[in-house]
Amino acid sequence: MAARKPTPRHPVWLVDWLDASDAFPSWAKPSSVRAGDVEQLVQSVGYLVEVHDDHLTLATSCVETDDGWHYGGGIHIPTSLVRRKVRLL
Repeated sequence: MAARKPTPRHPVWLVDWLDASDAFPSWAKPSSVRAGDVEQLVQSVGYLVEVHDDHLTLATSCVETDDGWHYGGGIHIPTSLVRRKVRLL
């Protein structure tokens, strides 16, 4: 019997979002701070747990038990920083 390709039991998502970052590593004059140093585009992949008006919650692991879904490795991403959400599987 041929091996069966595994399929996820819960949708998998790719989320592109802007993360806050250090604009400069130490005290600096305003003239040495560049606007391009402010935004860092991050890509996170995981299970979309919840979507609220102000944030979404993404988890890296999930398991279904007798009492429902349980998630691990979660991150809350502010909705205002989300640039793109794509369902992968």
